[in-house]
Amino acid sequence: MTFQSTPPLRPGAHRAPTRWLLRLGVLCSVAVVAVAAVVVVVALRRETTTQSPAASERSDAASADVVRWVETELPAETPVRAAGDVLGGLTAAGGGDRFRPQESGAPGGLLVVRGEQPPGSAVLARFGGTAAGALALVDPNPGRPTAEQLERRQRLCAAILANPGTGATGRSADVLRSAAVDARLLGLLAALVAQLGAGVADFPQPPGEPADGPPARRLLIDRVGTATVGPGEAAADRLVDFLRAQLPPFAPDDVEVTDEGVLVGFRYESSPDAVVEANTP
Repeated sequence: MTFQSTPPLRPGAHRAPTRWLLRLGVLCSVAVVAVAAVVVVVALRRETTTQSPAASERSDAASADVVRWVETELPAETPVRAAGDVLGGLTAAGGGDRFRPQESGAPGGLLVVRGEQPPGSAVLARFGGTAAGALALVDPNPGRPTAEQLERRQRLCAAILANPGTGATGRSADVLRSAAVDARLLGLLAALVAQLGAGVADFPQPPGEPADGPPARRLLIDRVGTATVGPGEAAADRLVDFLRAQLPPFAPDDVEVTDEGVLVGFRYESSPDAVVEANTP
């Protein structure tokens, strides 16, 4: 058996690289390109997600407004969940443990989102403008009145408007004509008009609530009979006593005597018509 020896290299000649060295060079090149692409993507993402100082200030103000609305307009036991991109801002704005992550699985309750609302939900309040960056507090499963419940509201509103002592004009009359009044407040108002001859001055909207939001649940009464109901007046004291003597579901959550009259308010309830129906004969 004979072996053929490899001819010696000529001076200045180079041996061709082996196949594994070629593959190693290709892999290294691909890795360098991939790392560079990741760096570019991260840099672009940082550039696009970094908020300007003005935008950050608007976002902080909107978070504080949401926290304030929840504290003043919701029962303490109502669960509120928040999407991940807004939860930190709500916590920093003083929300504390009042807000839970959206993925917590808590049944029922409300939801805070940024931008587009979930299908079928109802916007209760919106802060930070109407643009995509605004915060919206929504009810994912709002209660809808039945035909009978809506008819009851319409009858009561018509009777209140027909009472000459009501004195509702302008926006307050429009609200009554549309029957867009929380059933709990409406039942209380019907009793006030019938028994005391209360004057309806306005249905003030809480801050952030849209015009087509939930039914009115705040009422400003400016007189009882012919007597005004300002601070220190006897008619105001009599009205406040009447309001505080009411039983659920017609007992208001808030009663305040102001320079404009007595302000009466109920916290948000998803299905007030059903609550009234279930608690009245």
